[in-house]
Amino acid sequence: MPEIGEVDVSRLLALTTELLLANPYGFLITSAADGQSHTRLVHHLRADVEAELWFGTSPRSRKAVEAASTRQAAYAVEDRGRFAYVVLYGPIEVIDDIGTRESMWEEGLRTFFPSGPLGDDFVLLHLIPTRVELMTFADGIHPDPYGLLPAAAERARNGWATVAADRSP
Repeated sequence: MPEIGEVDVSRLLALTTELLLANPYGFLITSAADGQSHTRLVHHLRADVEAELWFGTSPRSRKAVEAASTRQAAYAVEDRGRFAYVVLYGPIEVIDDIGTRESMWEEGLRTFFPSGPLGDDFVLLHLIPTRVELMTFADGIHPDPYGLLPAAAERARNGWATVAADRSP
């Protein structure tokens, strides 16, 4: 089993994408201008191989207002069956472009947004992670003996690179 520092970044990103696709619900964390964090369970509409995420929401929701204000977020997903989790950190922006709203639309959203993707009460949030932290016991991505630190990667100018997980002194 590889040590955390030896986790291949392409494997880390592939497992991240796999976890996101298998678990479409997670916790989106945004912060208000005063620094107060807010967490809510949300459904991500799409996740791609670069771990970019899309969420649908109302432009008047607290998450949209905070995303527009602080432009930073975190998103955490758990896969209990694999004893795994992933957390993605990075900039988030509100996307109001009609074409993009239409392309991301899922018909199940109509319950919350009766006017559909063209309505005034539907926008997208787009999270482009700059840091990913992953732990998955089923895939051997954990330090021995108890999994106290995740594997981590950060986006650089030339792509992703593994980095040491944060640990308080």
